[in-house]
Amino acid sequence: MVRIEFCLAWQDLDQGLPVLPMAMLFPGSFCQPPSFLDALLVDLDPGQHRLLTVSRLLEQQLAHPWRLDDLARQGCYSRHHFERVFADLTGRTPIDYLRRRRLLRAALRVRHERTPLLQIAHEIGFASDSVFSRNFKQTFGFAPRCWRAGAWLDFHLDIQERWRRLHDSDPDDVSDESLMASLELNKPNVAVTAQVRYCAAQPVWLARSFGVWGTKAEAYWKMLAHTLPATEQAPLWCAITREDPGFVTGDECIYEWGVSAISQRPPGWLTDSLPSGYYLCLRYRGAGAPFRWLYSEWLERQQRWITDACRPHLNLFRDLGHALDGELRIPIRLR
Repeated sequence: MVRIEFCLAWQDLDQGLPVLPMAMLFPGSFCQPPSFLDALLVDLDPGQHRLLTVSRLLEQQLAHPWRLDDLARQGCYSRHHFERVFADLTGRTPIDYLRRRRLLRAALRVRHERTPLLQIAHEIGFASDSVFSRNFKQTFGFAPRCWRAGAWLDFHLDIQERWRRLHDSDPDDVSDESLMASLELNKPNVAVTAQVRYCAAQPVWLARSFGVWGTKAEAYWKMLAHTLPATEQAPLWCAITREDPGFVTGDECIYEWGVSAISQRPPGWLTDSLPSGYYLCLRYRGAGAPFRWLYSEWLERQQRWITDACRPHLNLFRDLGHALDGELRIPIRLR
């Protein structure tokens, strides 16, 4: 029996309060990874690698007026074949995937920023305020103005309940209640230890998955580690979340793992860069730490900095075998 430790950007399922992306440590045990993951990462075929590249391109250029033919060309597919294989990978057609990612990004920005709604609509690719508002309400059940005024919490609580039912339906998944209780016992003085730092851009090799969570994600991470060259010892990992898990369901979650400071790109991985900018940082050692500590103990208690919804939350860590040595980073900007 092999026991692994795994770090993932996630949400706090126990709190009925506003929840932002957090990192949690999911300990688990298994003898062999599930068979459906066996060939997923160790040797990604060129076609799947191209699809992952296209999905990243869409999210990096949300405002671009993408057409299906353009995307198929980027992936070196015919139009009809690309639409089919992309849906097989992500669960959505390319255009629906793009629309959904635009709206999720908008939901995050409308919630955290004071930017005019029309400006947000244009910056994420909607041609008019009316089209943006109609799509937003169809997806989240509220108009953008109501969302900003606080309606996002009602939607979040509904999504949270769906996550709880999904969590309870997986008998092999590890309950996070005892984990969170143990983390609270070792909670540091966040107000003292948190630091605002400017972090330079950092190149990483990147892997991603769609709709893989819980114990399946443990197996996924285990195989990621096996794709690294055997000569690499305790590489620097990065768990990345680009959307707020409070507004997405399990079948559309995108998990990304980056690894840096290694000599060569693992087979099937993408090339990417962690964005530069100001981050609220918290060092930890041992069992990991949740992002919500930084929100409740520091960010929400001051008036100078706010979350930058255009950059991802990062959890950089090294697996030392007996513990994790890492740092949480929340992207921030001046109000």
